Amino acid sequence: MTIQHKDITEANLHEPKGVSAASAGEVYFADGGGSGAWAPIPIATEFGEIYVEAGSTAFTVPAASAYGLLNPTAEWTEGNKNVVTTTPASGIMTLTTAGTYAISFWCTFTTAALASNLQYYFKYALDGTPATRKLTVQKNTGNADTLNCSASGILVATAGQTLGIHIAGDATTSNTAITVLDAGLNVWKIKD
Repeated sequence: MTIQHKDITEANLHEPKGVSAASAGEVYFADGGGSGAWAPIPIATEFGEIYVEAGSTAFTVPAASAYGLLNPTAEWTEGNKNVVTTTPASGIMTLTTAGTYAISFWCTFTTAALASNLQYYFKYALDGTPATRKLTVQKNTGNADTLNCSASGILVATAGQTLGIHIAGDATTSNTAITVLDAGLNVWKIKD
């Protein structure tokens, strides 16, 4: 007599094949060819962080709407890291291995007393070349404003590429000073 697997009663069910050899915390990953293997759930083991905390150093936005590295002197601090190399004095991180990375950036900064509706632009940059996507932040008043911004994204990098945040201003905010009060740049490798 043939019994369908779906009809087996609870008392007669068994653990999946190979479970006795699997370590605690491992799950089964199918290989797409009718087999597979037990392995730990993948986690991000390559990551890096630089941050600014209670910053007070004025930083001049590059002139003529050009992008330049956001690097207020002596403000970036090395945070947690593993494999990714951080260079806080330069405001960059080196992505040691090739792969796909998730990135996160946030920043709180003060502006000069300029007209309202003026803008600042942020982009991540690999090897000093800004990406095409940008984060736009707009002044609210004609006074000195405290502005907040954040962004996240996915990028593909080759081994040894550097990651930094670049800033630009519009025709008026270019070549003016901001003060980064708090900021963070984080990166996690999510795929080889």
